[in-house]
Amino acid sequence: MSADDVKSEPRSVAADIKRKTKEVLQSREHANNITDILETAQSEEDVVTAASLSALQKIFSTLLGRKEVYRGRLKGLEEETADPKKQYSRWLGQCYMDTLDILLNRLSSHENSDIKELALLALLKLVTAEGKHPTSKSGGDQSNFPLRLFQLIIDKLMSSEADQSAVIGRFQDYFQYDDIRLFTFVSLHKNLRMVTKEFTQHPPDTYLHNVHTLLSQVNMPGEGDELSSLYVAPTDPDAECRPKQLKEQRRAFTNAWLSFLKNKLPTSLYKQVLLTLDQAVIPHMSSPKLLIDFLTQSYNIGGAISLLALNGLFTLIYKHNLDYPDFFRKLYALFEPSVFHVKYTARFFHLTDVFLTSTHIPAYLAAAFIKRLSRLSLSAPVSALQMVLVLISNLLRRHPNCQVLVHRSGGEGLGSDPYDANEPDPAKCKAMDSSLWEVKSLQSHVHPDVSQAAVLLGKPLAPLETDLSQYLELQTSEMFDKDLTSQSDQVPLEFHVPKGLFGPNDQFYNIWATEPPTKKQKTVN
Repeated sequence: MSADDVKSEPRSVAADIKRKTKEVLQSREHANNITDILETAQSEEDVVTAASLSALQKIFSTLLGRKEVYRGRLKGLEEETADPKKQYSRWLGQCYMDTLDILLNRLSSHENSDIKELALLALLKLVTAEGKHPTSKSGGDQSNFPLRLFQLIIDKLMSSEADQSAVIGRFQDYFQYDDIRLFTFVSLHKNLRMVTKEFTQHPPDTYLHNVHTLLSQVNMPGEGDELSSLYVAPTDPDAECRPKQLKEQRRAFTNAWLSFLKNKLPTSLYKQVLLTLDQAVIPHMSSPKLLIDFLTQSYNIGGAISLLALNGLFTLIYKHNLDYPDFFRKLYALFEPSVFHVKYTARFFHLTDVFLTSTHIPAYLAAAFIKRLSRLSLSAPVSALQMVLVLISNLLRRHPNCQVLVHRSGGEGLGSDPYDANEPDPAKCKAMDSSLWEVKSLQSHVHPDVSQAAVLLGKPLAPLETDLSQYLELQTSEMFDKDLTSQSDQVPLEFHVPKGLFGPNDQFYNIWATEPPTKKQKTVN
C-alpha cells in the first residue's frame, strides 16, 4: 500500500494492520507482515501510528514468550545460512531491534502526547516479556529485570529538547512496583552522569526539569513498609532480590538526587527543590548529611534561596545531629527590610518561629532576634506589623530574662541606642543593653490593631502564646475590608475634640498671631 493510500484511508489501514498482526501470530508464513507494519509505524497519521505500535508490541511480546526471537549479538551472514531456523530467529531479532528503535523514537520526539504514552506502555510491556524469558544476564543484577532496555526508556524520558512531564506523569503509575522504583533511580543516576559529561557547562534547563519531574513523582517506602510488589517476577523466588531491600532503595534514591543536585539549576527550579527538600528528600536518604555542601552553597547565593536553604539545614541539625554552629548567625543575617517584600515572607517567619521555639536558646541570642524584629518594625508594611509584634511577644514569653528590654527606660532613639544593627554577630550586637523603644513608638500607630498590639507588649504577658499562623499571610486589603465592615456605632474621627476653627490652642492661630498678615491675607479677610 502506497503512502498516499495510508494518508487517505487511515482507518482502513489500521484495520489492515490488525489483520496482519493476527496472521503473523497464527503462522510463520505471514512473517513478512512484520516488515509492512514496521513501515506503517513511520506514518504521519496518528491513527495508523497507534495501530502499528500496538501491533508490534503484541507480536513481539508473543514471540518472546515462544522464544523465537534471537536476542544475542547478530553475527556475520556466512553463519546465518547454516540453519534456516537460526536464520529466521536472527531475522526476528533484527526486526525486534527495529521495533525498539521506533518505539523509543516515538517516546522521545513525537508531537502527540497520546502517541508518546502509547509507546511508553508498549515498551514497558516488552520489559515484562523480556523479564519472563531472559536469555542473558540483565545488567549484573541477580534479578532477571531487563535493565538494558529499561535504561533506554529512562534515557528517552529524560529528553534535553522536549518537555516530558505529561508522559512522566503516566509513568508515575508504575512506581508502585519496587523493582521499577529501584531501577528508575539506578538508570537515572547513570543517565545523569552521562549527560553531565556530554554538556561541558551544564545540561539544558528542559533536561533538568524532566529529571526533577521524575524524581518528585516517586513516593518512597518508609520504615516497616513491606516491599513485595514486583513488576517483573524473579525466576528464582528464593534468591536475594535488591528491589525488596529498603537499604538498596534508599541508596539508589540518594545517588540519583546527589547526581541531580550537582548541576547548576535554574532559579525557579532551585526554589522548588529547596521547598520540598526537608520533607520529600531528606527523610528517605541513606545519609542526609551528604546534603550539607549543597545547602551551605545554597545559603551563600543570597535572597530567597538562602531563606529556603535554612529549613533544610535546621532539619539536619535537629533530626540528624549535624554540628553547624553558624546556623543562628546565618538566620539572624536574613532579617533585613527586604524580607517583608519576597514571595516566601510567611514561610520565613513561620520557620523562624519554629527555629526559635526551644527555651534553651541563650538569652543574648533571643534578645538579638527580639531587638532585630523591633528595629525592622520601623520600616515594615502595616500588614506585617501584627505578625512581628506577635512573634516578639512569643519570644518574650519563652525567654522571661529578655523582658527587661520592654521595661528599660532611656536609650530611646537611634542616637542613644547601644544596639549595633550593623553587627552580623548576634553575640556582639549589644541587644541586651538596649530597649524596645521601637515597639513603644508603635503605640501611637495610626491603625488601631497595631497600636493595641504594641500596648499589650508593655503590660504583663499572658502565659499562653499567641497563634502566629493567623497573621502570617495578612494582607493590607484584608485589614482595609475589615475596617469597612466594622459594625461599631462610634467611629473616632478626631483625637481631640475641636474647640473652634481658630483658637488659642491651635497652631495655625499662633502663627497667625505672631506673623503680620500679607496683602493677600488682608484681601481675604
